[in-house]
Amino acid sequence: MIIDGIDLVLEIAILIVALAIIIVGIWAAILQITIFFRYRRYNNIKVGNGRTAKTVAEELLRHAGITDVQVVKASILWFWFFNKWGNRYSPRRKKILLYKNILNNDSLTAIGLATQKVGLAIQHKNREPKMMFRAKWEIWTRLAPNLFLPIITLGLVIDLLVNGLDYNTGTFGYITIGFVGLAILYTIIALLMLFRVIGTERRAGEIALDLIRQNNLIDANNIDKIADYYKLQVRIYVLDFVLAVLNIVLDILQLLARSKAAKGRR
Repeated sequence: MIIDGIDLVLEIAILIVALAIIIVGIWAAILQITIFFRYRRYNNIKVGNGRTAKTVAEELLRHAGITDVQVVKASILWFWFFNKWGNRYSPRRKKILLYKNILNNDSLTAIGLATQKVGLAIQHKNREPKMMFRAKWEIWTRLAPNLFLPIITLGLVIDLLVNGLDYNTGTFGYITIGFVGLAILYTIIALLMLFRVIGTERRAGEIALDLIRQNNLIDANNIDKIADYYKLQVRIYVLDFVLAVLNIVLDILQLLARSKAAKGRR
């Protein structure tokens, strides 16, 4: 029920943000589907002349003077627990991790992804500022979406232990609200940090294209395809970031609305 003008503004703001989430979500879903089909299609185009993604990545690392980075198989479990942690470069572990169907493949997808991950390793070796920032904070930015609900749940459990379900005292819920605020604050900070990480993905694509041309890894007819694929990957990072920001804004607006509703009932 609308009590005053502020409530109306909150309701309109919640509606607008919710609609924006739907629109961006649909856009991101379409882009994800596009990437998936190109991933599959390009994985059937053989370009490596017998050299697999693992072989190419190791050669490029060696030519770049990088001797402490391994190229290994990625676990499928990482994809389910941490979004986009499948084919990746881990600065903390000093490893390029590739799925089995990429690691031992000589397809356009395999060679392109392996080279892009080498681009990340080169940034790390050169101590480029954005990559050093990513290396230091990546674990926390990646965990942000996964820790949001656990932090709120912890607040609810503490609330139950301290206040029980005694609503008459008017104290139940304050601890939970505090933890919701903490979860939102942590997620906002993590997302701001993640925004800086996006630049390393874009830079890795640029380095990869240079390496591809210099070493004739991919024929001229397919370079445009892999360049477009790199751009799509960066776009989905950006859309995921926008979607996460919108969800946080929605959470904050709903928290404000619930707080006002709780005060109105007293």
